[in-house]
Amino acid sequence: MSRLPLTLSGASNAPRFCGSRKYSVMDDVSRDVQTDQKILSGFAYLLGLIPAFLIWLLKREDSSYVKFHAMQAALYSGAVSLTAACMISVQIFLAGLMMTGAFIMTNLIADTLQPESPLIFLVISGMMIMAIIAEAAIMAFLMISLKVVNLILAVSAFIGKDWRLPVLGDWVLSVNKKLCAS
Repeated sequence: MSRLPLTLSGASNAPRFCGSRKYSVMDDVSRDVQTDQKILSGFAYLLGLIPAFLIWLLKREDSSYVKFHAMQAALYSGAVSLTAACMISVQIFLAGLMMTGAFIMTNLIADTLQPESPLIFLVISGMMIMAIIAEAAIMAFLMISLKVVNLILAVSAFIGKDWRLPVLGDWVLSVNKKLCAS
């Protein structure tokens, strides 16, 4: 049973020319992809944002497979990096806020109830440390989940399967198509 190529709505299955190279819309899994294209696409996911962008920049005219996967890898890596930076910034801010709150509350409670009692400081500081550890665990779980998705994308690219991220993949196809048309 032959598989029909996947296209965007209204897109033609006929190959077009982009520069001096043939360009076609991404096909289904049954598509024949050369080994070097699979390797470049897989490493685009594994190496991160800048190498993926460089692979896209250097190979965008040679292969629509590499072009798609390198751009998807670059954008996904950029989104993951931005997410990590935001989460780390929020965690640092919250840790500082909690420690400041623990210091102020400990001093207020210690001065009004039992002057110079280290037990109150220990209890409040312990609660703050547990909250910081919980935040770090949630962040680590989320980042590991995003990296697992990245590994799945890399393995799919290495074996020649087209695996598109739900929103990002379609957007990458439309951007690549627009870049080819211009």
